[in-house]
Amino acid sequence: MLKLIGKSTAIILFIASLFCGAYALADDASDMAGAIEKTQKDLRSSQTRQGMTKESPEAAQVAEKVKSMSGSSANENEMYDLAADVLGNMKGMSQEQLMKVMQEAQKDPEGFLKTWTPEQRKKLEGIAERLPASKKGKQP
Repeated sequence: MLKLIGKSTAIILFIASLFCGAYALADDASDMAGAIEKTQKDLRSSQTRQGMTKESPEAAQVAEKVKSMSGSSANENEMYDLAADVLGNMKGMSQEQLMKVMQEAQKDPEGFLKTWTPEQRKKLEGIAERLPASKKGKQP
């Protein structure tokens, strides 16, 4: 289960960094906060996500990975929603600080997970329990 949570964390991190990268030209913290809010909204909109996958091969790859890992559209939407929530933890950071957090998180997803709120970690555990990969080893 911990390995699955680590993989889920890495996917959520990648989702957030990919979508946030689209708005990474913000000049200061207030611009960055606005970019984060827009990114959160985009992550929560399946229409916007579909549009981004058509425009970006990287977004299409992430979307395909999320879809294959999630096992259902409900889990998929929850993963994007959680990515949006986690990205909200970074409001008030400059572009440089945000990119540093993202780089560190890619090196240490479990350390990044420790920066999440208890509610966010609980939501991730719930999603991870419902993923098809977590059910492979369970007997009925």
